[in-house]
Amino acid sequence: MTPVNALPVRLLVCVGPRCDAGGKGRALLASAEMVFARAFPQELSSGQLAIATRDCLRLCTRDPVVRFEPSGDALSNPSLDDILKLTRAALAEQPAQQDSAQRSRD
Repeated sequence: MTPVNALPVRLLVCVGPRCDAGGKGRALLASAEMVFARAFPQELSSGQLAIATRDCLRLCTRDPVVRFEPSGDALSNPSLDDILKLTRAALAEQPAQQDSAQRSRD
């Protein structure tokens, strides 16, 4: 179960004109959605993990760009393995972030 105050991990996929040139951004989005559905079904259904698009992340390269929230980590032309590794790491940090936030309030 997701802690009430936990921020969800969000993968933002840029589909702006440069990132999506030749459909590369949307192809990465479709692949990430398929991989996430298999690897993280509970996290997606609980809202602990989400995938969204942005028209521009202002991190322009000539390749697709993704950014993770809340960490701000960004990758240009990432492999699905890279995305999965960062997602697992971000999800693993959530309880620690929640615990430290709770301790600071106490």
